[in-house]
Amino acid sequence: MKFISYMRNKAFWFMDFLKGSHVRSAYNDIKKIDEMDSDDLFIKNYQEEAWLKLREKVCLKTKAYAKYIDCDFSNFPIISKQDIRQSQEEYLSSEYEKEKLVQMSTSGSTGTPFVCYQNVGKKRKVNAEIIYYSEKVGYKLGENLSYIRTVVKQNKKSRFKQFIQNQTLINCGHLNDLGIEGILDKIRFQSKKGPMTLLAYGSTYTALKDYFTKKSITGLGINNISGVISGSDMLFDETRGVISAVLGNVPVVSRYSNEENGVLGQDEGINNVFTINEANYIIEIVDEEGNPVENGVVGRIVVTDLFNYAMPMIRYDTGDVGAIDVFNINGRNKKCICQFSGRRVDVIYDAEGNALSPHTITNYMWDFPDIIQFQLIQKKQYQYTLRINVDNNFNREAELVTVLQEVLGKRSQIDIERVNEIPVLQSGKRRYIVNEWKK
Repeated sequence: MKFISYMRNKAFWFMDFLKGSHVRSAYNDIKKIDEMDSDDLFIKNYQEEAWLKLREKVCLKTKAYAKYIDCDFSNFPIISKQDIRQSQEEYLSSEYEKEKLVQMSTSGSTGTPFVCYQNVGKKRKVNAEIIYYSEKVGYKLGENLSYIRTVVKQNKKSRFKQFIQNQTLINCGHLNDLGIEGILDKIRFQSKKGPMTLLAYGSTYTALKDYFTKKSITGLGINNISGVISGSDMLFDETRGVISAVLGNVPVVSRYSNEENGVLGQDEGINNVFTINEANYIIEIVDEEGNPVENGVVGRIVVTDLFNYAMPMIRYDTGDVGAIDVFNINGRNKKCICQFSGRRVDVIYDAEGNALSPHTITNYMWDFPDIIQFQLIQKKQYQYTLRINVDNNFNREAELVTVLQEVLGKRSQIDIERVNEIPVLQSGKRRYIVNEWKK
């Protein structure tokens, strides 16, 4: 099987060479910039050159940006999914035929479909990102990538396509005991074919962690897992530790990525501190009015995709919140996204109106291991509902309210609601924190 993986590797790079070595060139750019300090003049000049080329191409070919051709970067508007969704044709470049573009679809955190398009050159950049950042976890091109995700029509692939790409889709539509046992059986089966790398949502790994803990499972006897990658939602430290141990002390990393752009960053050495992919993106943190904030200050994460010429995403509000600061990562001073808090709608406020990171709530909930699942909903400024999935023997509601009032404030009113399960969204994610009140 290792020979087959080796031949896949060689065949991929040979075909890339015949087509002009576009993926190899993009891979080399990412590697070179990732190995530099973020304040290196080379990175500044590289991004400036890429930005000026992007501005020229999109302002001449895209209606939405036609009037900004002479504007500086900071004068371009911050856009959202809704802006693009409402005026999609205005964001599509006239340089390309829509039918020949790569269509990317995401359900979004609320289940609302969002479709965007990428030119072939941009898609090659994404391929290079996936290869490079997966290799940092132990993956080798040609080995199997197994995606544990909810499989729907939009992301389903035929068996033939999975074979050609050496990918495996493992459906995780049900994360009860029976569903998890089915996932583990498929992982065991795939691992017998050769080395593999796992990719899934953070919440999926949390469900696996809960299952391992409940069943007192400390190992699965699987030796062919190279690494584990988490994406889309939060990978908690406890989950990371249990998953790594049960799968044979393999490396487990969290990746910040999305369907519409690509790999924006990945943690390395410091949990949930994402080293930014500065080769392909400019990332800003802004406040609610769109003004830049200082390093270390939490705000809206805004991304400029430097290489999507088909549907430009310039100063695109991802809907996520976090901060940017400089960290020493393996001897390099790198710009990183930290204090990552997931979707902006999931940020809630205490009774005094102060924003809280979802981490804060989750950390307090660790003291209640009997809670299988929870979801905290802010109804009004002082009113909250905590949904909990527990067995009939749980009797710590009063203690739970007291603990939450320590972080939400003494004036907070907290109602406890018992449920059989916290439902997952169409995307397969489960929202732990919900804000139904606007400050």
